[in-house]
Amino acid sequence: MACAVMKASLWTLIVCMLSLPHITAGSIISAAVNIELLDQDRSEQVRAHYSLVSTLPCPALDDVCNEVNCLDQLSSSPVKGVFPSPGWCLRQWQKTIPQNYTSTLQLGYDGAVSLYSRADLSVRSDTNSINQPPYVSLPPPVRIRAGCPQEIPVNVMDLDGDEIRCHYEKNGLGEFMRLNEETCTLLYEGGGYLGQYSVQIVVEDFPSSVKNQIHNEAKPFSTVSVHLLITVEGGGDCSTVPKFTGVSPAGGAVIHVLPFGEVHLNITVDSSVSEIAVIGPPGLFISPMETGRSSQSSVTLSWVRGPNQFAHLLSICFAANTQSLQSRIRCIWLQQTQTDPLPPGTELKCKERELQMSLVLPMSFLENLHVSDLQLNDPACPVSYNTTHVTTTFSLTGCGTKRTHLGSELLYTNTLRSINPNSTISRVATLILPLACRIPGQRAKAPAFKISIPSDVETFGAVSFWIEFYFPGEGPMAAETRLPHMRSLRSVRAAQELRSTGRMETLDLHVFSNCSLDRAELMVGSCVESDTQDFVNTRPLLNHGCAPGNGTFEILTSTSTVRIYRLDLSSLSVMGDTMYVECLVQLCVTTKQTQRCPDPCTETTDKTIVNSILTHNYTIRSGPVRLIKATETSTTTANPVAQPSINQVAAASSHTLERGAFWVVAVSLAVLLLQVMENFVEQFITD
Repeated sequence: MACAVMKASLWTLIVCMLSLPHITAGSIISAAVNIELLDQDRSEQVRAHYSLVSTLPCPALDDVCNEVNCLDQLSSSPVKGVFPSPGWCLRQWQKTIPQNYTSTLQLGYDGAVSLYSRADLSVRSDTNSINQPPYVSLPPPVRIRAGCPQEIPVNVMDLDGDEIRCHYEKNGLGEFMRLNEETCTLLYEGGGYLGQYSVQIVVEDFPSSVKNQIHNEAKPFSTVSVHLLITVEGGGDCSTVPKFTGVSPAGGAVIHVLPFGEVHLNITVDSSVSEIAVIGPPGLFISPMETGRSSQSSVTLSWVRGPNQFAHLLSICFAANTQSLQSRIRCIWLQQTQTDPLPPGTELKCKERELQMSLVLPMSFLENLHVSDLQLNDPACPVSYNTTHVTTTFSLTGCGTKRTHLGSELLYTNTLRSINPNSTISRVATLILPLACRIPGQRAKAPAFKISIPSDVETFGAVSFWIEFYFPGEGPMAAETRLPHMRSLRSVRAAQELRSTGRMETLDLHVFSNCSLDRAELMVGSCVESDTQDFVNTRPLLNHGCAPGNGTFEILTSTSTVRIYRLDLSSLSVMGDTMYVECLVQLCVTTKQTQRCPDPCTETTDKTIVNSILTHNYTIRSGPVRLIKATETSTTTANPVAQPSINQVAAASSHTLERGAFWVVAVSLAVLLLQVMENFVEQFITD
């Protein structure tokens, strides 16, 4: 009897282990739907805007929307992210659907995700207009730390100012994840097993008069929904979560964007992170992440509102990720301000040859307006008027005209507005009129040429990178490290100087590549060191290939595929007896034999001619580096302190375990474990 009970319990444990969700290539991580009224009257349909985050490789539109009226909103390459593995990408599209509709999304063989939406198209008695459904934002993939209680806001907004409430449609984390239905905030209690859990939330809007009523007593106007796959991870300190600095936009902020308006945002984190994940509207530009000299990480976002059929309210959500931690997610809103149509007789001309823009505006459009208060971005530029029209002609390179890119077009924008010279509140009407000239990109005339950049393997071959550590004056580059020629002019300790306490004071970091291409140069972008293998807490060794002045000095070598850096360990504040190092590297080759690759420490000019070809960035890590001398003798061993191992070498191509192979291994281990336990139980009963 006891044997049978233990067998049943063991099978239950194994089934629980195998049933944990596992993110695989081609699966849905998160999705959301927002709906808006169509422009046509008496329509029983609505326009639905879908956003879906899936694992890499990024699916085609036909894979996620197999209906005929799907309109892709991909204006450029899709937004991508790194965490969780194997990485993710964002797809967005729209289609016309019935006012009460359930969309079923499915990729591959994973379970389908159903998104329900409903719109009330009748005229409201309190506003005398048709209700506008609420909006829900889609955040980057959510990661939480087991044992660390956390709030996860579900960012929502309603343009009618209605009361918004949320409730669960599905909760894979059960009692460990509560939902505050009034604030739409997920409250993680800190428990649960490691893995991925599905959470689906329905968002509804109610009249503001029901704010204090019980949820079940009120009937919602409309409904939208969002699906999240939350990853619960282990390890890490709850107090070391990355935090955004004051220059980053506050969560919940609303930015009003006029036609052809441009939005610029800076997102900065107070520490060095692996990525700043961003999800936003189509056409959002996200700059490469930069790490400042104070170890802050930042990205710049910009978005230009061109003619579009996007939702009136757009969200931008962002989070900072390290290898094992995620910051609190923030979301802001971009509200596309609606403008009145211009009256008949309005003329706006773009004179491309003269680089001028001219406007003729009927005076009938400016009733109750002091036309003498009208001005452009530059008040010094003239605006003329008579009894019938207001006119102005100004240069595209002056008068405060702004120039930016909108896809392949060059966009010139200015604004005609009325400025009230009095500081007191006035009932006089105001005018804000965006002006824009769109000049299409010049098409090259025959003969035309197409320039393509070869791949890393085509240019440099199948290359690898790795890290090794040696005592000064030892190793394969001993001749160059014994009496080193330093980039820095600061004094450096002699190669033989070591602490008498048994702890090493000086160590040489070697970065290698096996590239055999003539004139190829190894470039090290940044290096950090950590006391732990998961790199939760890091300290910079290099920033943009330059020593940050904290005890790191570059040793110049005659081999272009080797970089050596002397580390003054007494200045690095390494607390333990072991450290780990991570570096970002790439290869470079110039297009001319007489040139050299750009030096990130000295190059400051932005050249328009490309003189070199670079690989993608590769991340390499060292194994554990012991900081205690093996012996108390003054001589050191000729072997490197940390030999290159499999996890230190970054090759130009990598392979991941296929999903089928993963489950074969898991099931095999489970069956083997069951057999061992059965033999143990039977032997125990026999004894």
